[in-house]
Amino acid sequence: MLEANTFRSMMLIGGVMSLAVIIACFFVAPLVPVDAQAKANYENVMGADLGDADHLTGYQAILFTVQGKTRGATEHY
Repeated sequence: MLEANTFRSMMLIGGVMSLAVIIACFFVAPLVPVDAQAKANYENVMGADLGDADHLTGYQAILFTVQGKTRGATEHY
């Protein structure tokens, strides 16, 4: 009985740690390559300086997509 509970506990801890690593990589790891035009667009829409970065993280890419579509759908009269 003790061995089964220990195994389940270790599997739970391992699963939580794996999930934490995946979530951390989403916010930290560079995933999406950007060229000069995309970099200029990102800086204009988001109001942030990327510096010499040539990749965006997953979080930055999703946030840029949401902000860009929201601002791009605005109709000026």
